Amino acid sequence: MDDRRLCENKEVFIKNLRAINERAEVEPDIVDLVEAYARLRLDQDNELRFYDNKIRIDNKELEQFLDKNRHFDHRVLNFLASYFLEMKKRGLKCILNSSHLIHILGISRKKVNWLANGRTDHYVCFHTKKRDGNKREILAPRPYLKKVQRQILDELLHRVRLNFRAEGFRKKRSVVTNAKRHIGKEVVIKMDVRDFFPSITFERVLGMFVSLGYPRRTSLLLTRLVTHNGRLPIGAPTSPAISNIICRRMDKRFSKLGQKMEFEYSRYADDITISSNNKKITGMIPLFKEIMGEEGFVVNEAKMRILRSGRRQKITGIVVNKKPNIAREEIKKLRAVIYNCGHKDIKQEMIRWAKNEKKLADPYGYTLSEFKLSLLGRIGFVKMVNPGIGKKLLQQFHAFSLNA
Repeated sequence: MDDRRLCENKEVFIKNLRAINERAEVEPDIVDLVEAYARLRLDQDNELRFYDNKIRIDNKELEQFLDKNRHFDHRVLNFLASYFLEMKKRGLKCILNSSHLIHILGISRKKVNWLANGRTDHYVCFHTKKRDGNKREILAPRPYLKKVQRQILDELLHRVRLNFRAEGFRKKRSVVTNAKRHIGKEVVIKMDVRDFFPSITFERVLGMFVSLGYPRRTSLLLTRLVTHNGRLPIGAPTSPAISNIICRRMDKRFSKLGQKMEFEYSRYADDITISSNNKKITGMIPLFKEIMGEEGFVVNEAKMRILRSGRRQKITGIVVNKKPNIAREEIKKLRAVIYNCGHKDIKQEMIRWAKNEKKLADPYGYTLSEFKLSLLGRIGFVKMVNPGIGKKLLQQFHAFSLNA
Protein backbone atom coordinates (compact mmCIF):
# COMPACT_ATOMS: atom_id res chain seq x y z
CA MET A 1 0.00 0.00 0.00
CA ASP A 2 1.44 3.39 -1.02
CA ASP A 3 1.92 6.31 1.36
CA ARG A 4 -1.07 8.20 -0.04
CA ARG A 5 -3.45 5.26 0.56
CA LEU A 6 -2.11 4.80 4.09
CA CYS A 7 -2.63 8.48 4.77
CA GLU A 8 -6.22 8.34 3.48
CA ASN A 9 -6.98 5.26 5.60
CA LYS A 10 -5.51 6.96 8.67
CA GLU A 11 -7.68 10.04 8.17
CA VAL A 12 -10.82 7.88 7.82
CA PHE A 13 -9.94 6.00 11.02
CA ILE A 14 -9.33 9.24 12.96
CA LYS A 15 -12.55 10.78 11.65
CA ASN A 16 -14.51 7.73 12.82
CA LEU A 17 -12.69 7.77 16.18
CA ARG A 18 -13.71 11.41 16.72
CA ALA A 19 -17.32 10.68 15.74
CA ILE A 20 -17.59 7.76 18.18
CA ASN A 21 -16.25 9.84 21.08
CA GLU A 22 -18.44 12.83 20.21
CA ARG A 23 -21.56 10.62 20.10
CA ALA A 24 -20.57 9.31 23.53
CA GLU A 25 -20.52 12.96 24.69
CA VAL A 26 -16.88 12.81 25.70
CA GLU A 27 -15.51 16.20 26.75
CA PRO A 28 -14.31 18.12 23.62
CA ASP A 29 -10.79 18.64 24.97
CA ILE A 30 -10.48 14.88 25.59
CA VAL A 31 -11.75 14.13 22.06
CA ASP A 32 -9.00 16.42 20.72
CA LEU A 33 -6.42 14.56 22.79
CA VAL A 34 -7.70 11.16 21.62
CA GLU A 35 -7.28 12.32 18.02
CA ALA A 36 -3.79 13.73 18.73
CA TYR A 37 -2.68 10.53 20.45
CA ALA A 38 -4.08 8.37 17.64
CA ARG A 39 -2.10 10.35 15.07
CA LEU A 40 1.10 9.91 17.04
CA ARG A 41 0.61 6.16 17.35
CA LEU A 42 -0.52 5.59 13.77
CA ASP A 43 2.48 7.51 12.47
CA GLN A 44 4.68 5.17 14.48
CA ASP A 45 3.37 1.63 14.08
CA ASN A 46 -0.28 1.67 13.00
CA GLU A 47 -1.66 0.49 16.35
CA LEU A 48 -2.89 2.24 19.48
CA ARG A 49 -1.48 1.32 22.87
CA PHE A 50 -2.67 2.86 26.10
CA TYR A 51 -0.85 2.85 29.40
CA ASP A 52 -1.96 -0.25 31.35
CA ASN A 53 -4.64 -0.13 34.06
CA LYS A 54 -2.16 0.21 36.92
CA ILE A 55 -0.05 3.24 36.25
CA ARG A 56 3.56 2.47 37.07
CA ILE A 57 5.46 5.73 37.14
CA ASP A 58 9.23 5.72 36.75
CA ASN A 59 9.44 9.19 35.27
CA LYS A 60 9.54 12.20 37.59
CA GLU A 61 8.30 14.56 34.89
CA LEU A 62 5.32 12.26 34.21
CA GLU A 63 4.57 12.04 37.92
CA GLN A 64 4.49 15.84 38.19
CA PHE A 65 2.31 16.03 35.09
CA LEU A 66 -0.25 13.56 36.47
CA ASP A 67 -0.27 15.21 39.90
CA LYS A 68 -1.52 18.40 38.26
CA ASN A 69 -4.42 16.48 36.67
CA ARG A 70 -5.68 14.27 39.53
CA HIS A 71 -9.21 15.64 39.01
CA PHE A 72 -9.61 13.22 36.08
CA ASP A 73 -10.72 9.60 36.66
CA HIS A 74 -8.30 6.66 36.42
CA ARG A 75 -9.04 5.85 32.76
CA VAL A 76 -8.38 9.42 31.65
CA LEU A 77 -5.16 9.52 33.69
CA ASN A 78 -4.03 6.33 31.92
CA PHE A 79 -4.72 8.01 28.59
CA LEU A 80 -2.93 11.23 29.59
CA ALA A 81 0.10 9.20 30.67
CA SER A 82 0.14 7.47 27.27
CA TYR A 83 -0.13 10.77 25.41
CA PHE A 84 2.54 12.42 27.57
CA LEU A 85 5.02 9.60 26.92
CA GLU A 86 4.40 9.68 23.16
CA MET A 87 5.16 13.41 23.05
CA LYS A 88 8.21 12.98 25.29
CA LYS A 89 9.52 10.24 22.99
CA ARG A 90 9.59 12.83 20.23
CA GLY A 91 11.20 15.45 22.47
CA LEU A 92 8.06 17.61 22.36
CA LYS A 93 6.28 19.51 25.11
CA CYS A 94 2.93 18.04 26.14
CA ILE A 95 0.03 20.53 25.94
CA LEU A 96 -3.44 19.29 26.91
CA ASN A 97 -5.62 22.12 25.62
CA SER A 98 -5.72 25.82 24.86
CA SER A 99 -6.02 26.68 28.58
CA HIS A 100 -2.82 24.72 29.21
CA LEU A 101 -1.10 26.61 26.38
CA ILE A 102 -2.23 29.96 27.78
CA HIS A 103 -0.87 28.95 31.20
CA ILE A 104 2.52 28.13 29.59
CA LEU A 105 2.55 31.50 27.81
CA GLY A 106 1.81 33.21 31.12
CA ILE A 107 -0.81 35.65 29.85
CA SER A 108 -4.58 35.93 30.10
CA ARG A 109 -7.01 34.27 27.69
CA LYS A 110 -8.37 37.71 26.82
CA LYS A 111 -4.90 38.89 25.71
CA VAL A 112 -4.17 35.67 23.80
CA ASN A 113 -7.46 35.99 21.89
CA TRP A 114 -6.61 39.63 21.15
CA LEU A 115 -3.18 38.66 19.80
CA ALA A 116 -4.72 35.87 17.73
CA ASN A 117 -7.46 37.97 16.15
CA GLY A 118 -5.46 38.72 13.00
CA ARG A 119 -5.43 42.50 13.44
CA THR A 120 -3.19 44.31 10.96
CA ASP A 121 -1.83 46.61 13.67
CA HIS A 122 -0.17 43.65 15.43
CA TYR A 123 2.55 43.99 12.75
CA VAL A 124 4.68 46.78 11.34
CA CYS A 125 4.81 46.49 7.56
CA PHE A 126 7.74 47.71 5.44
CA HIS A 127 9.45 46.70 2.21
CA THR A 128 12.99 45.80 1.23
CA LYS A 129 14.46 45.48 -2.23
CA LYS A 130 15.34 42.06 -3.62
CA ARG A 131 18.41 41.54 -5.78
CA ASP A 132 16.19 41.41 -8.87
CA GLY A 133 14.79 44.85 -8.05
CA ASN A 134 11.39 43.65 -6.85
CA LYS A 135 10.13 44.44 -3.36
CA ARG A 136 9.79 42.02 -0.45
CA GLU A 137 7.12 42.71 2.16
CA ILE A 138 8.34 42.38 5.75
CA LEU A 139 5.81 42.02 8.56
CA ALA A 140 7.58 42.59 11.86
CA PRO A 141 5.43 41.68 14.88
CA ARG A 142 5.05 44.34 17.55
CA PRO A 143 6.82 43.62 20.88
CA TYR A 144 3.82 42.08 22.68
CA LEU A 145 3.14 39.58 19.87
CA LYS A 146 6.84 39.00 19.19
CA LYS A 147 7.33 37.96 22.84
CA VAL A 148 4.59 35.31 22.56
CA GLN A 149 5.95 34.08 19.23
CA ARG A 150 9.42 33.82 20.77
CA GLN A 151 7.94 31.68 23.58
CA ILE A 152 6.30 29.39 21.02
CA LEU A 153 9.63 29.15 19.20
CA ASP A 154 11.61 28.30 22.34
CA GLU A 155 9.05 26.06 24.06
CA LEU A 156 7.68 24.15 21.05
CA LEU A 157 9.28 24.67 17.66
CA HIS A 158 12.96 24.39 18.63
CA ARG A 159 12.22 20.92 20.06
CA VAL A 160 11.17 19.47 16.71
CA ARG A 161 13.75 17.22 15.06
CA LEU A 162 14.65 18.36 11.56
CA ASN A 163 16.09 16.59 8.55
CA PHE A 164 19.90 16.78 8.62
CA ARG A 165 19.90 18.26 5.09
CA ALA A 166 18.14 21.43 6.30
CA GLU A 167 20.97 23.95 6.76
CA GLY A 168 19.22 27.27 7.36
CA PHE A 169 18.01 28.80 10.65
CA ARG A 170 19.75 26.17 12.80
CA LYS A 171 22.44 26.25 15.45
CA LYS A 172 25.88 25.20 14.24
CA ARG A 173 24.67 25.38 10.63
CA SER A 174 25.42 28.13 8.12
CA VAL A 175 25.95 28.91 4.46
CA VAL A 176 29.41 27.37 4.96
CA THR A 177 28.12 23.98 6.17
CA ASN A 178 25.62 24.12 3.32
CA ALA A 179 28.35 24.82 0.74
CA LYS A 180 30.67 22.07 2.02
CA ARG A 181 28.19 19.41 0.87
CA HIS A 182 28.75 20.41 -2.75
CA ILE A 183 32.54 20.86 -3.02
CA GLY A 184 34.24 19.70 -6.24
CA LYS A 185 31.18 18.32 -8.07
CA GLU A 186 30.83 18.11 -11.83
CA VAL A 187 27.35 19.64 -11.82
CA VAL A 188 25.61 21.90 -9.31
CA ILE A 189 21.89 22.64 -9.72
CA LYS A 190 20.46 25.65 -7.89
CA MET A 191 16.69 25.92 -7.41
CA ASP A 192 14.93 28.76 -5.61
CA VAL A 193 11.41 28.38 -4.18
CA ARG A 194 9.05 31.08 -5.39
CA ASP A 195 7.40 33.08 -2.57
CA PHE A 196 8.68 30.64 0.05
CA PHE A 197 7.15 31.99 3.28
CA PRO A 198 3.92 33.35 1.71
CA SER A 199 3.31 29.97 0.02
CA ILE A 200 3.03 28.39 3.49
CA THR A 201 -0.64 28.94 4.23
CA PHE A 202 -2.71 28.96 7.42
CA GLU A 203 -3.98 25.45 6.56
CA ARG A 204 -0.45 24.09 6.15
CA VAL A 205 0.69 25.55 9.46
CA LEU A 206 -2.40 24.15 11.20
CA GLY A 207 -1.69 20.75 9.64
CA MET A 208 1.90 20.98 10.90
CA PHE A 209 0.90 21.54 14.53
CA VAL A 210 -1.71 18.75 14.33
CA SER A 211 0.81 16.34 12.78
CA LEU A 212 3.28 17.09 15.60
CA GLY A 213 0.68 15.75 18.03
CA TYR A 214 -0.95 18.87 19.43
CA PRO A 215 -4.74 18.85 20.05
CA ARG A 216 -6.79 20.43 17.28
CA ARG A 217 -8.10 23.45 19.24
CA THR A 218 -4.62 24.10 20.63
CA SER A 219 -3.14 23.81 17.11
CA LEU A 220 -5.72 26.28 15.83
CA LEU A 221 -4.81 28.84 18.48
CA LEU A 222 -1.08 28.37 17.83
CA THR A 223 -1.62 28.83 14.10
CA ARG A 224 -3.55 32.05 14.63
CA LEU A 225 -0.67 33.38 16.74
CA VAL A 226 2.04 32.70 14.13
CA THR A 227 0.28 33.49 10.82
CA HIS A 228 -1.12 36.71 9.35
CA ASN A 229 -3.67 37.12 6.56
CA GLY A 230 -3.63 33.36 6.04
CA ARG A 231 0.12 33.20 5.40
CA LEU A 232 3.43 32.77 7.18
CA PRO A 233 4.74 36.32 7.67
CA ILE A 234 8.30 37.23 6.70
CA GLY A 235 9.62 38.88 9.84
CA ALA A 236 8.03 36.78 12.59
CA PRO A 237 10.61 34.89 14.74
CA THR A 238 8.57 31.69 14.37
CA SER A 239 8.43 31.66 10.55
CA PRO A 240 11.92 30.23 9.79
CA ALA A 241 11.48 27.29 12.19
CA ILE A 242 7.97 26.57 10.88
CA SER A 243 9.23 26.56 7.30
CA ASN A 244 11.92 24.03 8.23
CA ILE A 245 9.38 21.75 9.93
CA ILE A 246 6.98 21.93 7.00
CA CYS A 247 9.85 21.07 4.61
CA ARG A 248 10.83 17.93 6.56
CA ARG A 249 9.00 15.54 4.22
CA MET A 250 10.39 17.22 1.11
CA ASP A 251 13.91 17.12 2.61
CA LYS A 252 13.44 13.43 3.40
CA ARG A 253 12.24 12.62 -0.12
CA PHE A 254 15.19 14.40 -1.74
CA SER A 255 17.66 12.82 0.70
CA LYS A 256 16.41 9.29 0.00
CA LEU A 257 16.40 9.89 -3.74
CA GLY A 258 19.92 11.30 -3.50
CA GLN A 259 21.18 8.15 -1.78
CA LYS A 260 19.66 6.05 -4.54
CA MET A 261 20.75 8.21 -7.49
CA GLU A 262 24.10 9.37 -6.01
CA PHE A 263 23.60 13.10 -5.69
CA GLU A 264 23.99 15.53 -2.79
CA TYR A 265 21.03 17.56 -1.59
CA SER A 266 20.75 20.47 0.82
CA ARG A 267 18.29 23.26 1.54
CA TYR A 268 19.14 26.64 3.03
CA ALA A 269 15.75 28.31 3.60
CA ASP A 270 14.29 28.59 0.08
CA ASP A 271 17.59 27.80 -1.70
CA ILE A 272 17.73 24.16 -2.83
CA THR A 273 21.06 22.81 -4.07
CA ILE A 274 21.65 19.45 -5.77
CA SER A 275 25.12 18.38 -6.92
CA SER A 276 26.60 15.28 -8.52
CA ASN A 277 29.57 13.94 -10.44
CA ASN A 278 27.10 12.42 -12.88
CA LYS A 279 26.69 14.93 -15.70
CA LYS A 280 23.32 13.41 -16.61
CA ILE A 281 21.82 14.57 -13.31
CA THR A 282 20.24 17.51 -15.18
CA GLY A 283 17.85 15.01 -16.77
CA MET A 284 16.21 14.61 -13.35
CA ILE A 285 15.24 18.29 -13.04
CA PRO A 286 11.59 17.61 -14.11
CA LEU A 287 11.37 15.03 -11.30
CA PHE A 288 12.85 17.49 -8.79
CA LYS A 289 10.22 20.06 -9.78
CA GLU A 290 7.49 17.43 -9.48
CA ILE A 291 8.55 16.57 -5.92
CA MET A 292 8.58 20.24 -4.97
CA GLY A 293 5.13 20.68 -6.50
CA GLU A 294 3.73 17.73 -4.56
CA GLU A 295 5.07 19.33 -1.39
CA GLY A 296 3.32 22.62 -2.14
CA PHE A 297 6.22 24.60 -3.58
CA VAL A 298 7.00 26.06 -7.02
CA VAL A 299 10.44 26.63 -8.56
CA ASN A 300 11.33 30.21 -9.41
CA GLU A 301 12.43 29.53 -13.00
CA ALA A 302 14.16 32.90 -13.33
CA LYS A 303 16.60 32.01 -10.55
CA MET A 304 17.29 28.39 -11.52
CA ARG A 305 20.93 27.73 -12.45
CA ILE A 306 22.98 24.78 -13.73
CA LEU A 307 26.64 25.28 -12.81
CA ARG A 308 29.31 23.02 -14.34
CA SER A 309 32.81 22.40 -13.06
CA GLY A 310 34.51 24.28 -15.90
CA ARG A 311 33.02 27.55 -14.64
CA ARG A 312 32.54 29.15 -11.26
CA GLN A 313 30.08 27.27 -9.04
CA LYS A 314 28.64 29.63 -6.45
CA ILE A 315 25.91 28.78 -3.92
CA THR A 316 24.59 30.97 -1.11
CA GLY A 317 27.41 33.43 -1.79
CA ILE A 318 30.22 30.84 -1.59
CA VAL A 319 32.35 29.43 -4.41
CA VAL A 320 32.50 25.60 -4.17
CA ASN A 321 34.62 24.48 -7.15
CA LYS A 322 37.55 23.26 -5.02
CA LYS A 323 36.97 24.53 -1.49
CA PRO A 324 34.61 27.01 0.20
CA ASN A 325 35.78 30.45 -0.85
CA ILE A 326 34.69 33.99 -1.61
CA ALA A 327 34.75 35.31 -5.18
CA ARG A 328 37.93 37.30 -5.95
CA GLU A 329 36.00 40.36 -7.12
CA GLU A 330 34.15 40.51 -3.80
CA ILE A 331 37.46 40.57 -1.89
CA LYS A 332 38.86 43.14 -4.29
CA LYS A 333 35.78 45.33 -3.88
CA LEU A 334 35.93 45.23 -0.07
CA ARG A 335 39.63 46.10 -0.08
CA ALA A 336 38.95 49.07 -2.34
CA VAL A 337 36.07 50.33 -0.16
CA ILE A 338 38.13 50.03 3.01
CA TYR A 339 41.12 51.77 1.40
CA ASN A 340 38.96 54.60 0.05
CA CYS A 341 37.40 55.10 3.48
CA GLY A 342 40.82 55.56 5.01
CA HIS A 343 42.42 57.66 2.24
CA LYS A 344 39.57 59.45 0.44
CA ASP A 345 36.15 60.92 1.23
CA ILE A 346 34.35 58.41 3.47
CA LYS A 347 31.00 60.15 2.91
CA GLN A 348 31.21 59.66 -0.85
CA GLU A 349 32.16 56.03 -0.31
CA MET A 350 29.20 55.65 2.03
CA ILE A 351 26.78 57.05 -0.58
CA ARG A 352 28.15 54.72 -3.28
CA TRP A 353 27.70 51.76 -0.91
CA ALA A 354 24.11 52.81 -0.18
CA LYS A 355 23.37 53.02 -3.93
CA ASN A 356 25.22 49.97 -5.22
CA GLU A 357 25.12 47.49 -2.32
CA LYS A 358 22.04 48.46 -0.29
CA LYS A 359 20.01 49.62 -3.33
CA LEU A 360 18.53 52.46 -1.27
CA ALA A 361 16.12 54.92 -2.90
CA ASP A 362 17.55 57.68 -0.69
CA PRO A 363 21.29 56.95 -0.35
CA TYR A 364 21.90 60.38 1.21
CA GLY A 365 19.84 59.34 4.25
CA TYR A 366 22.21 56.43 4.93
CA THR A 367 24.12 57.01 8.17
CA LEU A 368 27.78 56.42 8.93
CA SER A 369 26.94 53.91 11.68
CA GLU A 370 24.70 51.94 9.28
CA PHE A 371 27.50 51.93 6.70
CA LYS A 372 30.06 50.64 9.20
CA LEU A 373 27.72 47.90 10.43
CA SER A 374 26.95 46.80 6.88
CA LEU A 375 30.62 46.76 5.89
CA LEU A 376 31.55 44.93 9.08
CA GLY A 377 28.85 42.34 8.37
CA ARG A 378 30.24 41.73 4.88
CA ILE A 379 33.76 41.35 6.31
CA GLY A 380 32.42 38.95 8.93
CA PHE A 381 30.96 36.80 6.16
CA VAL A 382 34.33 36.66 4.41
CA LYS A 383 36.03 35.76 7.70
CA MET A 384 33.57 32.89 8.26
CA VAL A 385 34.46 31.40 4.86
CA ASN A 386 38.12 32.40 4.60
CA PRO A 387 39.48 33.27 8.07
CA GLY A 388 42.89 34.47 6.82
CA ILE A 389 41.61 37.05 4.34
CA GLY A 390 38.76 38.02 6.64
CA LYS A 391 41.17 38.78 9.49
CA LYS A 392 43.26 41.07 7.29
CA LEU A 393 40.18 42.93 6.06
CA LEU A 394 39.00 43.34 9.64
CA GLN A 395 42.36 44.83 10.65
CA GLN A 396 42.17 47.29 7.76
CA PHE A 397 38.60 48.17 8.69
CA HIS A 398 39.52 48.99 12.30
CA ALA A 399 42.46 51.10 11.12
CA PHE A 400 40.13 53.56 9.39
CA SER A 401 37.06 52.99 11.59
CA LEU A 402 38.70 54.26 14.77
CA ASN A 403 39.44 57.63 13.18
CA ALA A 404 36.27 58.06 11.12
